[in-house]
Amino acid sequence: MMVQGMNMKMGHEQTSPYPVLATLLKGDGRKIRTILRVFHLSVSKDLQAMEQAAACGQWFLVLRLVHRISIGCRQIGEESMADELISEAVSAIERARTCAATGSSDFTRQFGCARDRLVGALDRAAAYADVDELDSVA
Repeated sequence: MMVQGMNMKMGHEQTSPYPVLATLLKGDGRKIRTILRVFHLSVSKDLQAMEQAAACGQWFLVLRLVHRISIGCRQIGEESMADELISEAVSAIERARTCAATGSSDFTRQFGCARDRLVGALDRAAAYADVDELDSVA
């Protein structure tokens, strides 16, 4: 089933790129954009914190942050992204923990594809929600 939403910029009806949110929020574009702005801001901060924790070998914190990020992904309907993040992070952490000498670089290398997909999701959310640099500054 396709959920229809209004494209405020174009002024015509189109399929929403966030059908889960559109359904939950009854197509309220303002609320959808607000949720996406919050998603963008919080996940961007969590991604930075996760990368810093990985660089320090703080794997429990990395896992906590990945779980929090995945919850945010699920809330906007990015189920496969959430599943991939958890799977890739756990695998990358296990590999990094087995080789302490190269742990954080192994994590970064192995988690790279999932990270790139997450950044793509952040970019899509930012574009849809009209997030500008002022919105993303904490």
